[in-house]
Amino acid sequence: MKRSFTKLISGLLRLIGPFIFVIFLAVVNGVVGFVLSMNITIFAAIAILKYFGIAINMSYTLIFTIIVVSGFLRGIVRYFEQYSNHYMAFKLLAVLRDKIFTVLRRLGGAKLDDKNKGEIISLLQSDIETLEVFYAHTITPTLIAIIVSTIVTVFLGIFASWYFALIALISYVIIGFIIPVIFYKHNNKFGKNYRQELGLFEEFYLDSIYGSYEIVSQNRGEKRKESVSLYSKSLLKLNDELEKRNVFFKNVTSTIIILCNIAIIFVGLLLYKKEIIASPYIILAYVTLTSSFGSVVALANLPNNLAMTFASGNRVLDLLEEMPNVVEGKNDILDFEEVKLANIAFKYNDELILNNVNLEIKKGEIVGILGPSGSGKSTILKLLMHFYNPTNGKILYNAKDINDYSFKALYNNVNLFSQTTYLFSDTILNNILIAKPDAKMEEVKLACKNASILEFIESLPNGFETRITDLKDNISTGEKQRLGLARVFLRKPKLLLLDEATSNIDAINEGVILKAIKEYQEDMAIVIISHRKSTLGICEKIYELKDGTLCFKSDM
Repeated sequence: MKRSFTKLISGLLRLIGPFIFVIFLAVVNGVVGFVLSMNITIFAAIAILKYFGIAINMSYTLIFTIIVVSGFLRGIVRYFEQYSNHYMAFKLLAVLRDKIFTVLRRLGGAKLDDKNKGEIISLLQSDIETLEVFYAHTITPTLIAIIVSTIVTVFLGIFASWYFALIALISYVIIGFIIPVIFYKHNNKFGKNYRQELGLFEEFYLDSIYGSYEIVSQNRGEKRKESVSLYSKSLLKLNDELEKRNVFFKNVTSTIIILCNIAIIFVGLLLYKKEIIASPYIILAYVTLTSSFGSVVALANLPNNLAMTFASGNRVLDLLEEMPNVVEGKNDILDFEEVKLANIAFKYNDELILNNVNLEIKKGEIVGILGPSGSGKSTILKLLMHFYNPTNGKILYNAKDINDYSFKALYNNVNLFSQTTYLFSDTILNNILIAKPDAKMEEVKLACKNASILEFIESLPNGFETRITDLKDNISTGEKQRLGLARVFLRKPKLLLLDEATSNIDAINEGVILKAIKEYQEDMAIVIISHRKSTLGICEKIYELKDGTLCFKSDM
């Protein structure tokens, strides 16, 4: 989504509402800290002036007491400033992660299918962490710089000369505003490219890990290594370019500070020559100005990080503002009895996938759908899961439109199981208990028996307490799929959607599993999708999907 700089900043700032008081504390401590820091330099200059005979109506004791107390208090307020900043930043990052997970759930399965997995990982990890620069090192430093600059400008105007105040104001605007804006605009494109490249790299790296067996078995290890190296070099090149620009703008900032210092001396000498001010005021103005640059220099150093921070911010806001394919209903109550697809048509990217599909499934029925790969079989199941809305027609659960039901109501009744099973880095038992956390061990074992995986689990040294990470390559694709089916049997959904569920399982185990599925028929409706006729042997009704249309098949 194309978003203006103003909308980007306002979008990021809207998230800090609950932390306004924390930001206030950080700003107050930051301003006091800079004033105390300037006190040390200014009163040290006053002590030197007094030493050289300038009439100063303060004792050395008072001067050095102010210096020591300022130094001591500076450390305390600096601590509270940094504590407030980072408390707000990291609390907010936790809130952002929670918001992203909430949005991913709201977007639903279809959006997650479409998303680059590396992009999601990049969002949750590096993009969120990068935003810490904005929330901890941009908001309060900007407010502190504005307040400190205003205080110093007024101080110089009242106690020295408004000429000095004008020089200070011009230098603050150049260093704290003009340079950062120019630098940001100069680096913005590079920042976006870097975040995009990072997302692609993380997706590629993830593929390399998950597909390590295939890479090795196909003897593509060296080629993959070369590709990883190319991605790394591309990222390194972008990072080096950003760093070079950062160094350049730091040098520009240092040069402007030197020129401002020269300007204050030059103007001071002119004013002294014209007897407008006395020499001590020149020294006071010079010391005050040089000691005040810290707050605006902090802003000048931000753009290198902000180029990538704002790129990350755009990506995070894009996700948070993304609209789902479907909107869930308000009805949280569904006790499944039947589902009906009435005159369903579905287009994906203007391509007609399904056309005038009619299907009715009732509890106690086992329905099979046969068809070649890519014919739209899985699309029917995704429509039943409300991943998408049909282009035309209606899906009715218990005679009510699917759009009336919440995802919670729907997913409490319906379970989609495909040929790919994801196992978490945990024990086998906990992986199965995801389906029903309060299940008894007898239920778990029965579910595993029906999935034809119990014997395998009990053969392991640690049985159900075996960690999936410990198995590594000792667990086959078929065994993973049977563990997934054990989850299904433990949960016992009222509508079970099986999408090529036994495609990775040998014929003997498939027979055992299909027999077990048949035994659950009384308590649920079951839809089996397969391109193999043998898998559909337990089905009472079989339909064939041809050219997007579902036809009843009487001969099998």
